[in-house]
Amino acid sequence: MVVLLVLATAGAGPAAGPSGFRFEPDAQVELRRLWSESRASGQERVACLAGTMNDDSVWVTGVRVLEGWADSLMISASRSLEECHPPAWVGTVHTHIALHGGQPYSRFSGADRGVNTLWWRRWSVDGTFCVLFTEQDAYCEVDGPHGLRIFPHASY
Repeated sequence: MVVLLVLATAGAGPAAGPSGFRFEPDAQVELRRLWSESRASGQERVACLAGTMNDDSVWVTGVRVLEGWADSLMISASRSLEECHPPAWVGTVHTHIALHGGQPYSRFSGADRGVNTLWWRRWSVDGTFCVLFTEQDAYCEVDGPHGLRIFPHASY
């Protein structure tokens, strides 16, 4: 099963680039496992996202969990930059298991946004960044030299 999400663009006009997300079945399984392990441990988890990006969609085809330092609250931005870089990876994903006002926190923190900016500035290409905030919902952004595109309700 492939899931497509319609883009909600940031800014006044449509930005160049993808207009939706598609999660391949293997990636869906791995993202759900990432979420489950995060919830069970009570710690946020981080992974690299494999895939491709074109004018139509971001195709997420694979996930590689970053082991040994999995809690995103203790993650080294430099290490994630080294491990989740092009061409093998199109960006990163991490879990947000903490609640904000009794609801899942479904947006990037200031620190998250800083890591995203470092990623695309270092590699000079658009990057894909997602936060899993329920067992099947993600908030994703594509950010980089071509501008910011926001996907607030990506289902995986």
